[in-house]
Amino acid sequence: MKSTYSMPTRVHFGEGVIDRLPLLPVVSSAQSIALCIGGSSLRASGHFNQIQSLLIGKSIALADGVPAEPPLSLLISLSEAWKKSKPDCIIAVGGGSVLDIAKAAAFWAMQYETVPSDLSKLPVNPMSPIPLVAVPTTSGTGSEVTPFSVFWDKEAGRNQSMHHTLLYPADALLDPVLTYSMPPEVTASTGMDAFTQASEAYWNKNANPVSDDYALMAIARILPALPRAVAHGQDAAARSNMLLGSLQAGLAFSNTRTTACHSISYPMTLHFHVAHGQAVGITLPEVLLLNAEVQPERVARYCTALGAADMKDAVEKIRSMMRASGLATKLSELGIKTDDDIERIVKGGFTPSRMGNTPYEFSPDTLRQLLKRIL
Repeated sequence: MKSTYSMPTRVHFGEGVIDRLPLLPVVSSAQSIALCIGGSSLRASGHFNQIQSLLIGKSIALADGVPAEPPLSLLISLSEAWKKSKPDCIIAVGGGSVLDIAKAAAFWAMQYETVPSDLSKLPVNPMSPIPLVAVPTTSGTGSEVTPFSVFWDKEAGRNQSMHHTLLYPADALLDPVLTYSMPPEVTASTGMDAFTQASEAYWNKNANPVSDDYALMAIARILPALPRAVAHGQDAAARSNMLLGSLQAGLAFSNTRTTACHSISYPMTLHFHVAHGQAVGITLPEVLLLNAEVQPERVARYCTALGAADMKDAVEKIRSMMRASGLATKLSELGIKTDDDIERIVKGGFTPSRMGNTPYEFSPDTLRQLLKRIL
C-alpha cells in the first residue's frame, strides 16, 4: 500500500506550554499582533490576562466576541479588517470556531480577491497567509492542526467548509491548563466531537497507515478520559488525555476529512440547535455498524483500541461513554421525534465532501432507516 501523510504545523504540548508563546519565531519577530478570541469565558478564566502579559511590548489589536458556528459575514469583515491593518502575526485563542475563523481570515487578508460567497472557489495561486498561532481552549475540534474552516449561513439553512493547505497554522500551543475551566456540557460535546472525528478518520475511504495510528490512539485515549473530565474538571490527567486525544484526532482527520456523522449532523445543528459534538456523536454507533459490514477487515484494530470483543460490544462501550458524559443517545432526547423531523435531516444530511468519504454507501432511504433506529 502506498500513501502520503502531511502536517506542517509545529505542535507544542504540555502544562505551562503557553509560556512559550512570546518565544515562538512568528511572535518574537512581530511588532503588531492581532489577537482573536471568543466570548467572555477566556476573560473569566484569567487566561486572557495571562496571554496579554506574555505579549507586553507588542502592539495588540483585539478581535473578540467570535460566536459558536460563525457566519460567513464575520469572516468577510474580519479578513477586510486585517487586510487594512496588516498585522505581522495572528494569535487565535479559543474553541474551534475561533480557530476556524482566524485561519480563514488570515488567508483571505493576504489575497487580492475578496471572500467569495462560495468558499470552494479559492484563488488559483494564493498568497501565503498571515502567520498564525492556534491556542485551543477546548478538547474537541482539532482545528489547530487541520486545513479546514467551517462557516454557517443559518438564513439559507446551510454551512460551508473551506479547505486549503495554507490554512494550517504555523504553530499550535496545546496547554491542558487552559481547558480546566470548560463547563461539563462543553467538555462532553467537544470531547465527543474529537472521538467521532477519530472514528471517522479510521472508517474512511481516504484512510492511510499514519492516520489510522493517530485515530486509534485518540479513540483509546478519549474513551476512559471523557467521562472523568466531565465529572472532574480539575483532573489534570483527564484534561491532558482529552487534549492529547483531540490533537491525535485532528492529526488523523486532517488527512482524511470526516464522513457521514458530520454530514448528518449539520441539519441537526441548523434546524434543531443541537450542539455540534452531540450532533455528530449520536449517529456514530449506527454508522460504525454499517461501515463494519463493508470493511470487516478493519474491525479487529478498532475493537482492540476500545477493549471490545466485537463491534456490538464496541458501540455499546461508546454509548456507555456518552451516557456517562451526559450526552443523549436517542434523537427523541434532543427534541427530534417526528417523521417530519427526520425528513428535514435526510434532506440536508448529504454533504458530498463528507458523505462521499464513508465506506458504507448511504442512500436517503438507508439514512432514514438509521435515524428511525435511534429515535
